[in-house]
Amino acid sequence: MDLTTRLLLGVTAFAVLGYIGVVYGSCARDSDCHFRLCAGGRSLCGVDHVHVQDR
Repeated sequence: MDLTTRLLLGVTAFAVLGYIGVVYGSCARDSDCHFRLCAGGRSLCGVDHVHVQDR
């Protein structure tokens, strides 16, 4: 594998991990944010931002 290929793979991995960290990390600090499961119920498909109503 040449240097250019390694560099592109590294940049891509950094971008993907950064995106996941921003989306799921910001959701962890927000009480209105909840993880959404896929149709099969076995993996995460994203996040839902729903305001919790006061009781």
